[in-house]
Amino acid sequence: MKLSADKYRAIRRAIANIPGDVSNDAVGANVAKLEDIYAPETHSSALDPGTPIILGARGSGKSFWSSVLGRADTKAAAARAYPRLGLVQVEVQFGYTGIGGPGGVSVDQIDRAVPPDASSEQARSFWWATILSAATRQSGQGDTKPKDFLDSARDWERREDLLDGHEQRLRGENKTLLIVYDALDTVARTWKRRRLLTEALLEVVWAMRAYRSLRVKLFLRPDQIEDDALRFVEIPKLRNGAVNLQWSGSDLYGLLFARLALTPDEEARSAFGRLLGENGFTLPDSNAVLTRRWSLGVVQHDQKLIMDGVAGRFMGQGMYAFKKGSTYQWPITHLADAFDEVTPRSFLGMMIAAAKYGPAPEDKVITPDGIRHGLREASKTRVDQLHQEFPWIKGVLAPLAGLLLPQSEEGVFDVWRRATTVDRLKQDAQTHDYMPPFPDEEQGKERDLCVAMERIGVMFRRKDDRVDMPDLFRVAARLLKKGAIAPR
Repeated sequence: MKLSADKYRAIRRAIANIPGDVSNDAVGANVAKLEDIYAPETHSSALDPGTPIILGARGSGKSFWSSVLGRADTKAAAARAYPRLGLVQVEVQFGYTGIGGPGGVSVDQIDRAVPPDASSEQARSFWWATILSAATRQSGQGDTKPKDFLDSARDWERREDLLDGHEQRLRGENKTLLIVYDALDTVARTWKRRRLLTEALLEVVWAMRAYRSLRVKLFLRPDQIEDDALRFVEIPKLRNGAVNLQWSGSDLYGLLFARLALTPDEEARSAFGRLLGENGFTLPDSNAVLTRRWSLGVVQHDQKLIMDGVAGRFMGQGMYAFKKGSTYQWPITHLADAFDEVTPRSFLGMMIAAAKYGPAPEDKVITPDGIRHGLREASKTRVDQLHQEFPWIKGVLAPLAGLLLPQSEEGVFDVWRRATTVDRLKQDAQTHDYMPPFPDEEQGKERDLCVAMERIGVMFRRKDDRVDMPDLFRVAARLLKKGAIAPR
């Protein structure tokens, strides 16, 4: 029997009440909560102590997983989700978190220890000091800071003696110490200093292969390790061994349906259970969701059945409705960046906005028009988030408003030239003390700006070499495209 309008509205309310743009930190007030953990199978590598480098864009979950590892209760849940990783025997300390406070290591500590004119050796010594400090804290010898170990870090014999001692102690205790580095995009405000600190850290990571019970894990933005100016000879091997923190379409729908299945809103949970029952499924408990023993977390066919019940089958109406695409696939296609990656923040943001759009329908939870509205809202949010990472982005996008895509590169360059975009950007970066998109002083042409946009997934090239932009950014930037969703 079809659900009543009241039950559809209850599910709609539960989606609307999902927390939206929740940003996590590795430590402090904004750490991951136990009830927020959703563990896709592909994310096991992100928590694997044997995987030293995890790459992910903003909103992909880097700081979320960092904070999960950093607390006993959430790490225990992760151990149940990924039993093969042996996380029960793993203890975690932080080497860098971007913010201070208890357990945190901030950029201020780097700035005090590594002067502006620092050498590579000074930068490496600081990172070695973070490892010595973390190992000492884990051993119970006090709440030490990296500055306490700078002298030992500079003396390679003393440093190795200390590390060997911690290694032997950990082996005797049958434990592994994992030292986690998060928010590494905050280590510097200039390209030169970021390169110095990033390269020094990667050298230390490579050297730490000598230890079995002392492990390190870096959560990095892809552009930080892919900087061609990094000269450490082993960087290609580190890049090849890095794991991307990605979300598939089935992961994202699994996350949404898990939020509904475990909502504290009892009326909504019961209504969602009815919707599941109509399609031959049952409500799971939290452990089934955590350990992926629920088909709606992994099976696309099953997910599509439920999405059809939530939003209808197609994004159009009438006998040719299928030409507008399915309600299951459309969100994934239109929320992807130029690397075909979708973050949970964008996906949940779209669904939340769709559940708040217009009057509630009688026969479904959300509408195709609501989903299209959700894309506009998700696009605004994503550009705002991108602006926090790259403060130059809005000033670069603004002159392009009204431009029809796809476009020849000269058409794009001409808009930027007429708006003196590059000169304005350089001046703004100096005034507000942030990293411009151009790594080198001699760069700074429109073509360099386009390359920078491609590097972060905001622009891409079609096969005919015309420049295009994913809807995720295009809509908020108010660029036009034939047959595509229009900005408002």
